[in-house]
Amino acid sequence: MTYMFGVPQFSKVNIKDNSEFPHYGLFYYYEGRILQDVNRMKLKGAPVIFVPGNAGSYKQVRSLASVALRKGMDNDRGIHMDYFTVNFEEQLSALYGGYLENQKLFLRIAILAVRTLYKEANNVDKSIILVGHSMGGKVAQAVIQDPAIAKYINTIIFISSPIDKPVVNFDPKINEFYSNTDGYFHNKRTTHLPNRQTNVCLNYQDKIPHQGNESKILDNILMISMGGGNRDLLVRDGLTTSQYNDIHAMTSSIPKVWLSCDHLSAVWCLQLVLVINRFIFGISVIDENKNVFFSPDKYYRTQTAINYFVKPLNKPKSNEVYFPKLNSGSSWQEDSKIAFRKVFKNGLRADYNHLLPTAKYKELKKIYIEIDSYEDFENDWVFGCTAHRTEASGLYCQKGTSLSHFVQTIPSHDNYRYMVLLDIHRMLKYYPDWTHILVRLKPTNKPTSLKIDAYSVEDRKYKIKAPKFSLPKLKTLVNETVMGTIHTGVLIEGLDEPFPTVQFDIEPVECGDDEFGVTAKICIPWARGFNRHIHLTHDTKVKTIYVNVPFSTPSGYNTTQNPVTLDLFLNPSCRYKISYQFSIAGTFSKIVQEFYHWLPAHLTAVLFLVLRNQIVSFQNSEDALFVKPYAGFFQSKSLYIVTGCRLLKKLLLNLKFLPISPDTSNYSFYVSIIIHGTAIVLSIVSVFSIWTILTFHGNILHKIALKLTRLSTASSEILMKVVTTLPLSFGVLFISISVGTCSGIGLTLATIFYFLVISNAYKDYLENWAWDKAKGIFKRIRQKIRSTSKNKGTVALSQREIIAVDGNPGQELIPNNENGDTNELDDSNEVANEEKCSYFEGLENFAFHITMLMLLGIMSALNFGLSVAWIKAKYQGHIHEHLPDPFIIPTIITLTCLSVLLQLGAPRKSSGYHYVAIILYLCVCGCILFCQEIVYRLSYLITFVYVCVALQEVCYNFYTLILDRRR
Repeated sequence: MTYMFGVPQFSKVNIKDNSEFPHYGLFYYYEGRILQDVNRMKLKGAPVIFVPGNAGSYKQVRSLASVALRKGMDNDRGIHMDYFTVNFEEQLSALYGGYLENQKLFLRIAILAVRTLYKEANNVDKSIILVGHSMGGKVAQAVIQDPAIAKYINTIIFISSPIDKPVVNFDPKINEFYSNTDGYFHNKRTTHLPNRQTNVCLNYQDKIPHQGNESKILDNILMISMGGGNRDLLVRDGLTTSQYNDIHAMTSSIPKVWLSCDHLSAVWCLQLVLVINRFIFGISVIDENKNVFFSPDKYYRTQTAINYFVKPLNKPKSNEVYFPKLNSGSSWQEDSKIAFRKVFKNGLRADYNHLLPTAKYKELKKIYIEIDSYEDFENDWVFGCTAHRTEASGLYCQKGTSLSHFVQTIPSHDNYRYMVLLDIHRMLKYYPDWTHILVRLKPTNKPTSLKIDAYSVEDRKYKIKAPKFSLPKLKTLVNETVMGTIHTGVLIEGLDEPFPTVQFDIEPVECGDDEFGVTAKICIPWARGFNRHIHLTHDTKVKTIYVNVPFSTPSGYNTTQNPVTLDLFLNPSCRYKISYQFSIAGTFSKIVQEFYHWLPAHLTAVLFLVLRNQIVSFQNSEDALFVKPYAGFFQSKSLYIVTGCRLLKKLLLNLKFLPISPDTSNYSFYVSIIIHGTAIVLSIVSVFSIWTILTFHGNILHKIALKLTRLSTASSEILMKVVTTLPLSFGVLFISISVGTCSGIGLTLATIFYFLVISNAYKDYLENWAWDKAKGIFKRIRQKIRSTSKNKGTVALSQREIIAVDGNPGQELIPNNENGDTNELDDSNEVANEEKCSYFEGLENFAFHITMLMLLGIMSALNFGLSVAWIKAKYQGHIHEHLPDPFIIPTIITLTCLSVLLQLGAPRKSSGYHYVAIILYLCVCGCILFCQEIVYRLSYLITFVYVCVALQEVCYNFYTLILDRRR
């Protein structure tokens, strides 16, 4: 964690003409107990503006700014930074898009205000670096749509920002903001998309533009994006890159960071903060007046960014290096072993020179050289040379050519490992005179080691096909590695979607006296900047490496020719067993992370189909059988609809006349089935939870709802009576609330009150049901008593009949009950019918209304961001702030339809429901085709369903009125 060197202080910048956004602010960061006024300071540093993101504070700049402040005090060049930060009052810009446009407009004002500070102080023209975290990065990107601002921006650094797509597309304002930015950038900046030939594992810089395109006015701005990786659960790694970025890197692959960062720690992680500031200082220049500027040279900035965020750029050195004579005390040693390891536990007192004859390794093709715990690694330590042998001094090289540009750094648990992998065949093609590879170690007091592993590529490259969805079955890749093996690689074919996960188990068979240690490097050939480094030690509980990709391959990409590569850097003193299998846990966790935002669309689709089944079941029910509470939820028909939608999407994508296009994402069928199956289970759990609450805890939740709405019991009873007497007042009340506040507040209160109406009706039903049951039991007991008495009377009567018949053979007797009631035999049927009718009349509407309640609840949840925005604005005293309400019209229509349904006592036995059933089928398809990625469209679909159901009831009501008048 980054700690402050002094007391963090923030000096507010005075901004003229800021009447539109008085609650926003711009601050200058400094440290110390002495208060400073930035408006009176003479600033000479280079300006950097930090833009916070969703619920982000302007104080999050303190880690970056504090390190820069200390670095500016310590460097000899006199370069220092001036860090500014923007206060957006921790607004939830990822949930409500209405904030984004206001934030962009204020950031424009802030940039001009910062420039004014420098203009007044130094009369110089300085460019600015923008550092945006989370949604702040998107705002920083959008502000350069203004040409007057774009010319002042030097570089934009995105930290865990969803750049090209939002995390979840909650409302039209978010969608509009992203669409406008993408449309502008498409014409004004060069795009960099992977294609069929892309393989960044072979050449990272192949797709990096080094010079700005003169026809693209935004190309001179350097854009660098960073993602947190697996630990960032808020912004998944595939969203942190952009087709318009120049450089992308994951924190797990950035040199000297090497670790995954969660979403918040990215702004205070010391390793990452240091790298960002080193880059900013690296592109800074200073003039004779001590004014600091950022370099305008795009190529220079790009190379510097690659050096800090991708890998150190050690350029080939053409000049030859001359080595000291042997009498300097240096030692020379030649060794041609395939596997070699030499440890210097006490360090080195003199130069150590190790010669590797190229002729001996020519057949093996590859030679791997590694040193660790070596403090002088930045200097040249590996060379190619032509050796000479003398009688006096033996074999040695008088001069050599540096190969340091091949050196790579990989992380270790307590230090770094510096390695070089040389292709002997290729090297001798260009330098046929070289006889040896020289490893030259300089004196050091620290323990160090030299490791060499020469091998044939065919012996160390293992090709596997990524297993698809299947039960875990462990397959052995390498039963036991050869002692001395340091480097081996696995090529994984068929890993072309972001959710299948392959699990590699690395088990040490024997390690001797050394500790277990493995470093893995994962490279995705079509995903630039998504390399990952994983380090396993003896302290690691699970010796497992999970391999997956951030996003799908480009169209037509061949993963057989360009497979995902897994490089394993092993401890040569250990022997390992390497095995792999399909990881169910890793795959499902990846599906949750990548596709959880599909769940609202599939849940709504399930409820539409449930509603359709309930309406049909109710209309087709005979002899007054009630519709069961769970009717329609236990079904698998919607899974077939998911299959049909995949085929229908291919047809719709070719139709040009559609006003909106379906989701273009094309993933395996498994994803849709898993998400939809989850939605079915969730709907079943939800409906049973609601019914359980209504049955056992209705009164408790009734009281909770009253507290939430701040209604007294008397007020609640009055509202209930009003709604019962005149249900249209339901719509009038909550439409008025929606117009007076916002649609989110109105929908939320309507959902709560709708639940109260259902709860109150169900409570009355339970009371009537209990009374009917008690009355039925009492009638049965009374009937049984009468039946017993009648039987006794019948026996006595039979004896009299025998006597009477004997006396009067022609006389016919008719038995009567005591009360003379001849209909006692039908009493039991009447009781049963009465109970059945009462049960039916009490329960028949509840299943329908529970489904409608759940749909209204989903619509309320989609407006959660708007509701929070309105409440926050009210309590912060910014109620005058204009907050666009994109859902006010759908809300008014939905609440109107709901009040009409309550007024008509829906559902009722009617005709025309077949058309509604067909429309609901189409709406199910609409959810899956159009609403998986663009979630806010669900609100319009739910409104459309409410309209269709209400319209069918209204039409049938008019139809019956016309028939009654004709009669």
